[in-house]
Amino acid sequence: MPRIPDRGGALLNVLIVVSVLSVIGLAFLTKGRNDNGASAAQRAALRSATCAEAGRELLLSQFRAYGTTPTQLTLNTALNDQTVSTGHYNQFAIKSITAVTGVSSGGIGVSDMSNRIARVGMGGQLYRVLVVCSSSSAGSHQNEVEYLVRFGL
Repeated sequence: MPRIPDRGGALLNVLIVVSVLSVIGLAFLTKGRNDNGASAAQRAALRSATCAEAGRELLLSQFRAYGTTPTQLTLNTALNDQTVSTGHYNQFAIKSITAVTGVSSGGIGVSDMSNRIARVGMGGQLYRVLVVCSSSSAGSHQNEVEYLVRFGL
């Protein structure tokens, strides 16, 4: 019986290899696009958190202002395209510093449900501070930081 020559086998193999390589290349492109979006979101979150932390430091620097108590301080400062304010989400430049009540003062210091402040032996009043940072770009992100601070003797 005469043998039939194999024709088109090489073409089929090349098409399979090209298809597999195309799928792998497409997967790398998709992964790169996803990584780019994730890193952009992470940059925006880090920028907002850094801005809120800067607002906390700025507000603490004003605690020693003469003639005012910490509960009277408000903050509303623009830094490039971001605004640092005392307040809460969507409530800017309001008095958000309050004296803390309802905490226990035991041998380990002052504690409540979320924070523990070591005893320093100098007394002072505890204040709860809220600082919010909002960005006018990138979808108006907001980030809030809340903390306790002991001030006074």
